[in-house]
Amino acid sequence: MAAAVPATVRDRRRRSRAPVGAAAAVDDGEEQHLNPFLDAAPPASSRVQFRNVASRARWVEEAGAAEVVDSKGKLWLTTGITRGGKLYYNVEEIGFLAERGALVLLDDKDETIGMEHIYEKIAGGNYGCSWDAFQAYKHLKSLGYIVGRYGVPWTMKHGGTCESVAAPTDMISTDQGISDADYTCNDITNWLKKMHINGISPSFQVYLPNSKFKKSSPGVPSFLICLLRDKPPSRTELETVEDKFGGIPLKYCHVDNGRVSFLSFDQVTLPSLP
Repeated sequence: MAAAVPATVRDRRRRSRAPVGAAAAVDDGEEQHLNPFLDAAPPASSRVQFRNVASRARWVEEAGAAEVVDSKGKLWLTTGITRGGKLYYNVEEIGFLAERGALVLLDDKDETIGMEHIYEKIAGGNYGCSWDAFQAYKHLKSLGYIVGRYGVPWTMKHGGTCESVAAPTDMISTDQGISDADYTCNDITNWLKKMHINGISPSFQVYLPNSKFKKSSPGVPSFLICLLRDKPPSRTELETVEDKFGGIPLKYCHVDNGRVSFLSFDQVTLPSLP
């Protein structure tokens, strides 16, 4: 009589015979572009998965960004801005990708910059992104959304169907060198550091997960994200902000001790009492 096979051994054998496609999905180099809020999307589709091989980027202090020197996979399709034929990652993108092992950040001596120093760059708020904004960015990206900095074009090569979102002139400095064909570090600095913002304003433009997304023709964002800081905005402030962005929905983000909450406001009319 054959000896009974222990349950633990049977389970181990079942796991070893997992479909090849499942293993390939874990090692998929692309972000999962299915909308996690749609019924048709499987629960695992909200995860962002990367290859084991990381891209490399070199930090450029005067730009407040990192120039990609070795790109792996297809992360560049939905992250980074292209200027003068080069791909740059903003500091929030660096933090997000480095946390997941998809990016190695180098200094000017090609030595690795650790997560602690990356966090210091983000928390310092000197490169166009605060720590709270990073938490909001990371949360949205983890859900599969495509997220870019508001007012900063992905690329200067636009397709015929491009619908850009221009910031109001009273919210962003007009000295941004947008007409220059070749973008240097100083041009990127203008985009990322010379933003003069009064009151509430968008930090990010957000698109639904889309496997056909193109930086050259991104279309109109699904919504814009505004960070709420010290106190809730007044009704006047909300109405002023809502009227400036051509009907694009605004969502407000509040970060409290790492907990990220998103809010939206609709006009509500109370019934008249007798």
